[in-house]
Amino acid sequence: MGRATAEQIALALGLNVRTLQRRLEDEGCSFSDLVNEVRRDLAQRYMQSPQYPLARIADLLGYSVASSFTRWFTSQFGASPAQWRAEHGKPYRS
Repeated sequence: MGRATAEQIALALGLNVRTLQRRLEDEGCSFSDLVNEVRRDLAQRYMQSPQYPLARIADLLGYSVASSFTRWFTSQFGASPAQWRAEHGKPYRS
């Protein structure tokens, strides 16, 4: 389904992009903050499901290169995806 853009979301809400940005700013956040928050929530959910290999999770979160996903994940959770899975007892099962 691809990556959500501010333009797509504004259109779906019947707003222009600048109005959406202003409203988000009024709430103390930005579109990229929201995208990152959703990505974090989804990452945790996918990581807890042993049926998903890490490459699939990277793809589901919009990363075309697994190393980019690994860098992002490590910056967000303080451990690589493989380390996180090992620590949380949810290894991938094929």
